[in-house]
Amino acid sequence: MSDYQPMTCLPVLALRGLVVFPGCVTHFDVGRTKSVRSVEEAMRANQTIFLVAQRDLETDDPKKADLYEIGTVAHVLQVLKIPGDTVRVLVQGEYRARATQMLQTAPCMMARVESIPEEETPSITPRTEALLRQAIELFGEYAELSQRPMQDIMLHLLSEKDPGSAADMTAQAASYDYKEKMRVLSQLAPVRRLETANRLLARELEVLRLEAQLQEKTQQSIDKGQRDYYL
Repeated sequence: MSDYQPMTCLPVLALRGLVVFPGCVTHFDVGRTKSVRSVEEAMRANQTIFLVAQRDLETDDPKKADLYEIGTVAHVLQVLKIPGDTVRVLVQGEYRARATQMLQTAPCMMARVESIPEEETPSITPRTEALLRQAIELFGEYAELSQRPMQDIMLHLLSEKDPGSAADMTAQAASYDYKEKMRVLSQLAPVRRLETANRLLARELEVLRLEAQLQEKTQQSIDKGQRDYYL
């Protein structure tokens, strides 16, 4: 079997503090002139763009060395202009990829992009089934604590049998740091990816529980202060 992977020339969009995963639909705002032009270039062609996170959020004009190695080729579903010079972009991630050669950096970044083959998903074993169930349990509690509408994601997760896709799904929705999300995106072994995603989600749950406890204590203190004031 050949290791050859097809390459294509695509506009590149550097993401600040955001990671887009294959199979997931998400939206974000684009404000940098070069980034807006990458979106425009994608819309002029076949609405396909290479999305890759930049390592340092403060880098305003990132070059190839400032970007992570692995990103996601995505299909642009919708572009909306919002007040100012910003556009809101709705995308669906398609597959993992890497930029092998930067062809230009202005007026927008263009690169030769190569798809990255993932390891074959093994048959469902008791361990894989346990990890999938753990993902459902963790994500259910996360959705409850974060108080965000995630019913659609939960329904997909309940029927998902691919550990790699389940990992991508929870990592996209979770609010932990983009550097941690890159650990999930960069893991090509489906079962190990789900292990990583579950571990990160469990840690995020600990943070959310502490936040809820602190908020409750603060509210109790405020209520007591108001009560004492009126008395």
